Amino acid sequence: LNTGAAMADHHGYVVKDLIENDRVRVVLVTIKPGAESPSVVREQDRLVYAVKGGAIQRKYDDGSTALYTLKTGDVISTDKPEDKQKYSIKNMGKSAISLKVTFLK
Repeated sequence: LNTGAAMADHHGYVVKDLIENDRVRVVLVTIKPGAESPSVVREQDRLVYAVKGGAIQRKYDDGSTALYTLKTGDVISTDKPEDKQKYSIKNMGKSAISLKVTFLK
């Protein structure tokens, strides 16, 4: 069991590990205004809880984009084909966004 062991900051896109075991990994993602994540493939199904919501843009490797607005308290499941593609996410708003992400193993 790993609890809160690691934190990575990618220029305002901060990922803090909260817990990890053989069934789940839970992280807290904080995205400052204008900050963007690295572009990666997210293969695992995830549940995302908006601790503090906002507008997020996904940018796919083919150049296409999709805009998502999450309200504080929203919960979404990322289990669709487009959720498995390689993409980055960017905070398009004027305040930080905070998401608790549970990766299902």
